[in-house]
Amino acid sequence: MIEKVLLLIVSFLLTGILGGFWVHRLKRRSWSEETKHALYQARYSEGVEFLDDLSVLVGHRFFLLQRLMWAIESGDDERIENREASYLKVVEEWNSKFWRNRNKIRLLVGEEQSNHFLDYRDDNARGKPKSLHYKFVIAHRAVIQAKANKEDINTAVRQVTELNWKCSVFLERLTSEFLSRATEIQLLTVPELPGSAEQAHSADAPKARAADV
Repeated sequence: MIEKVLLLIVSFLLTGILGGFWVHRLKRRSWSEETKHALYQARYSEGVEFLDDLSVLVGHRFFLLQRLMWAIESGDDERIENREASYLKVVEEWNSKFWRNRNKIRLLVGEEQSNHFLDYRDDNARGKPKSLHYKFVIAHRAVIQAKANKEDINTAVRQVTELNWKCSVFLERLTSEFLSRATEIQLLTVPELPGSAEQAHSADAPKARAADV
């Protein structure tokens, strides 16, 4: 009889301990999932806001560059001066943010897309860059050259036309990749491989530095 009572007590204690353990574990898992979900939601909202800001900046710089080119084609010196002043303001904003924007793209979408925005290897591309930033550099220089020499206007027009296509493709691909990662719950994935700047430095290449125009 005593043995049965002891067995009942031991069973009751074990049931209570095990029950408490599983309740604690379930609560902990629930807290972990809720925290992960909150972080995911915050990262998604951050990404949407960033993509919107970046799209505005890309579109603003392109539009003001194109508008400057149109002024150069018209030959109106006053219009050229006014539009160049407006354009150079957004260039200054662009240059102050391109490292931040690249790092943000790398964090949210991955290394490949960050290289589509700014690839340090384009420093040695000899006028045939692949990344958006350096496409802007090439078009910028072509338009400024056309301002100095009207014979170069056709080259500037071609570069700006190519830039227009590059901007559209870049933003569409970036948005698609972000949405794809969001759907697959990959927004909290941390990049594991070194970035292109670190790789360039490790390879004893020229110091990674983006042309700031």
